[in-house]
Amino acid sequence: MNVPNNIDKYFYNREKELIQLKTFISSLNENVSNQILLTGFRGIGKSFFLEKFITTLPDNILSVYIDISVFYGLSQGKLSELEVMKGLLEEMNNTIKNHDHGLKKIHKNVSSLISKLKNQDYDFRDAGSILSIPIPEINDNYEKLSRFALEFPQKIVDSSKGKIKGFVIIIDEFQFLGELKSPDAFFWLIRSFTQKQDNVSYIFTGSTSTTSEMVEKINGINGAFGSRMIQINLEPFSKNTTKNYIKEKISDIKFTDKGFERFYKCTRGYPAYINSFCNTTSPNKIYNEEDIINEFYNKIDQIAIRWITIWSSLSKQEKNIVTTLIDNESLKWNELVEKVPYSDSTVSMVLKKLKNKGIVSHFNALYSVDDYMLASWLKHRKHQDSYYPL
Repeated sequence: MNVPNNIDKYFYNREKELIQLKTFISSLNENVSNQILLTGFRGIGKSFFLEKFITTLPDNILSVYIDISVFYGLSQGKLSELEVMKGLLEEMNNTIKNHDHGLKKIHKNVSSLISKLKNQDYDFRDAGSILSIPIPEINDNYEKLSRFALEFPQKIVDSSKGKIKGFVIIIDEFQFLGELKSPDAFFWLIRSFTQKQDNVSYIFTGSTSTTSEMVEKINGINGAFGSRMIQINLEPFSKNTTKNYIKEKISDIKFTDKGFERFYKCTRGYPAYINSFCNTTSPNKIYNEEDIINEFYNKIDQIAIRWITIWSSLSKQEKNIVTTLIDNESLKWNELVEKVPYSDSTVSMVLKKLKNKGIVSHFNALYSVDDYMLASWLKHRKHQDSYYPL
């Protein structure tokens, strides 16, 4: 994860959650590991929150960050457990590279292993072991590779002779793991290792609600972690927090009372939308309600830029189901199937992908589009062009 130099400019009003997370992770110094689930919709500020958290970690606690959506994109929608494990191992090895704790030889040996993995050369019959972890001996052995990767962080702590007290592994956009052939098995695999590790904490974070299907798979009563994960949900800013944030961070933007009410209604207190909307405004102008409405729809392509990028990556089937849901606000399964020209199995497959991408939610037997900004942008484009963007 690249930490921007101006992170403190945008980190705001998450001190309580930051203290909570730091407290849970600090227990690694006492050989107690906590597993964390951090949730919140896209645009709520999870990335800045995690970036800020990483800067607060002491030198004796190492951190690793991987973004599953990147693996999903590189795999062209065919995410595999093997690629995730290889990516995790590579990032852990990168983390120890610059730490002078006698880990240089380990880094060199693991780099050689990773090079062979990238070349799909899985013949390690003469390689022996690293940190007493057996290296895969037969071609494409996911089971042994996963064991090596998941044992690796605890072995690093154990071999450091007290210089390293913990390893924090951040798995961002974890909802994309729903695209694996068996996401339940993947979560149970990680759980099986965390039960035996006192100095490794995982932080799973994703653009999803606290009640999503993927949250149930990982931390529901019948999920891999069985409600044992500590769950933190980042909420949108309140009206008062939004007002104070603008006053402190973007003080040259002014509103009438009704202008601010409309601004808050447009952004819903999501920091990403507050920032992008403010970036479209003129300094020292006092915006009334009509000004905000005009500005919002005139500049919505800029305000919703992250959703435009995501929209362009969706398949025709995914776009069709999203726009059908927007046209109808929300639909039950049988209602949706009747309105789209796809088989039941195709609708089921596409809905699964859209849920894993944090676009569609399923609650009280109804499917709907999760994000207000995406829905607003699509409705506006249809109003302007008479059709939804392709």
